[in-house]
Amino acid sequence: MKAAKLGLILLALASLPAVAAPGLYIQGDAAYAKLKIKDDGGSTSNNGFAPRLSVGYDFGNNIRAAVDYTHYKTEKYSETTDYDHEHGKVKFNSIGVSAFYDFDVHPQLKPYVGARLGVNRVDAKDYYESASSQSSYSYRKTKTGIGALAGVGFNVTDNVTLDAGYRYNYWGKFDEAKLHTHEASIGVRVKF
Repeated sequence: MKAAKLGLILLALASLPAVAAPGLYIQGDAAYAKLKIKDDGGSTSNNGFAPRLSVGYDFGNNIRAAVDYTHYKTEKYSETTDYDHEHGKVKFNSIGVSAFYDFDVHPQLKPYVGARLGVNRVDAKDYYESASSQSSYSYRKTKTGIGALAGVGFNVTDNVTLDAGYRYNYWGKFDEAKLHTHEASIGVRVKF
């Protein structure tokens, strides 16, 4: 009888929500991102690896906040005809501030949702060469955008969490083109 009571008490204690200790954290993510550009002429996309680094604070009450930097795949292009050659590249970067809410469904497994405010930059350089002339063109623009996040964290230890998530970011309108990204990522969060 005592063993049954002890078992019930241990089961009840294990099912209680764990209150995480507050603290600073750093997170590294490897993401696959699809950056889509839409304008009057149609749409194009740039798919590829997008590493992300975040520094944040876990407030200990299921609320976190973080600042992140993401570098997206550089788009390179080149076109040659019998008369001329054009080539260039476009870089995409984003810095953002995110707020997260961790759902306390299990001490080790915590789904989360979040919102993000980002400062997004597009930097393009284009070079044109022909037999009679050469020219270059640069374009650099920064816009503010918004995003939504969702995912799940798995606590390996009290200070190490494996993270799998999805992130949508609306970058804003760059001249006549609207940009947004869909990202799937995996990463590691370490709390100090």
